[in-house]
Amino acid sequence: MTKGLIFDIQRFCVNDGPGIRTTVFFKGCGLRCAWCHNPESIASYRQLSYDPTRCDGCRKCFDHVDGVGISMVDEKAEVDMNIHDQNLSLVSVCPQRCFTILGEEKSIDEIISVILKDLDYYQESGGGVTFSGGEALNQWSFIEPLAKKLKEHNLHLTLDISGYDPGGLLPKTFDLMDLYLLDIKAAKSEVYQKYIRQTLDPTVMLELLKSANKPVILRVPLIEDINDDSDLFDMLAKLVNAYDNIIETNLLPYHKLRKNQQFKLLNDREFFTVADHSRKEQWKNEVRLRQIRNVTMENELIFKKR
Repeated sequence: MTKGLIFDIQRFCVNDGPGIRTTVFFKGCGLRCAWCHNPESIASYRQLSYDPTRCDGCRKCFDHVDGVGISMVDEKAEVDMNIHDQNLSLVSVCPQRCFTILGEEKSIDEIISVILKDLDYYQESGGGVTFSGGEALNQWSFIEPLAKKLKEHNLHLTLDISGYDPGGLLPKTFDLMDLYLLDIKAAKSEVYQKYIRQTLDPTVMLELLKSANKPVILRVPLIEDINDDSDLFDMLAKLVNAYDNIIETNLLPYHKLRKNQQFKLLNDREFFTVADHSRKEQWKNEVRLRQIRNVTMENELIFKKR
């Protein structure tokens, strides 16, 4: 793979591994999480995106497609993104820049040129580079040579993984990755089936990572009344006790992130309840009750077992 399909590169990240980091977000994911904060990352191809707040009713997009899949309502274009999901020609038609493309093909050298801008910050903070997504693992054939070049600069590399690896690619990453961020999305299979459309067993990847002596940080999205029951905290306690290579667990309270962008959704996206202070305190108490070591939430260390 000569180019990778990227949907974002974020510099100065502090929550995707140690120190100051650049996080490269790869497009394409095999899961369909209903609470996904980056649903534009799911499709493994370039997509059209439309921002209706920029539209001034000029009708040029409407005329370009002869009204197919675009209608004018209250002097604004309404675009059927199921029809125009890959009609990238609309980008050059609109003078108001309402249309953009989600996903950009980038070469290794293009990505490295961005990453190395902050080399001093990585060295001073103990930071590095994180590969995320989507599911970065799906583009390992591109990441592997990229990672080898980054290792020439002695950079710390982290791979963010969902736990879904039907291609069995994870062991191929062990020679290059220093740290893994592993998602734990639920404890019950019915939650996986309903909200993610896959059932995952985190111990499959944890066994592989333990055998390779690779450190892991668990990342756990918490959605009120969906996956935050006692079974989840029981499972976290068992995992942390069973795998000494789990160095930390990050609890990630769900938050609503509404964007102006419209694009073809590949997941059954839902908006859930945002936990209040009281609910978050309940989660902390669940952690303390089970004495789960090195658990953080919103940059607060909840419990550190000696």
